[in-house]
Amino acid sequence: MFIAASLAACTSGAPTTPTASDARTTSAPTASSKPVIAAAIGDSIAIGNGVPAEDAWPLLVAQHFGWTLSDFAESAAGFTAPGLNTHIFNDQVSAVIRVHPDVVIVGATRNDVFASPATLSAAATAALDRLHAALPHARIIGVSALWGSDPAPAEVPVISQTVKAAVLAVGGSWVDLGQPFAGHPELVLADHVHPTVEGQKLLAQRVSSAIAAQHVRP
Repeated sequence: MFIAASLAACTSGAPTTPTASDARTTSAPTASSKPVIAAAIGDSIAIGNGVPAEDAWPLLVAQHFGWTLSDFAESAAGFTAPGLNTHIFNDQVSAVIRVHPDVVIVGATRNDVFASPATLSAAATAALDRLHAALPHARIIGVSALWGSDPAPAEVPVISQTVKAAVLAVGGSWVDLGQPFAGHPELVLADHVHPTVEGQKLLAQRVSSAIAAQHVRP
């Protein structure tokens, strides 16, 4: 019951078609002659639900590296779960392909908690295969699923492992965040799920550090 309630809390509004103009975008000047274009695929945590748009962790990561990023994340969405505007991650893949990014961040999500491992694997593999086929030179960076401040159910690490396999299969890299908010309600909003500004900053710091340690270059 808790899972359904917390996921339902992310859904409201009228459906629209995802386009590049719908994405949250940030840019930062770089010393290179060719700016790095990045895009993000994810859920309400990745879009910064409940905090200012500029504090969403993918945007903070982009700022850290001097990338220009379009954030196509959608509340309640997953590889198998329709989001706020009825789109699944494969729809976000379509939007990402249209902007021809050098880097794509893909966040695994708690929203796929109701999918069987086989169903999730098929959906994640299809979406990432299509992404890689369309953007063969883009660096794909996968990030593990987050739950919140309450103990994560057993399905959550399975989600992360399933998506990780699909990311690695197309030559991407993986960032395992664990559950940084578990037992830390001060880092999430009253729903126990979505990070506060400080929580978003913590995610951005950990993802940025992992990317730097892996020597990921677009």
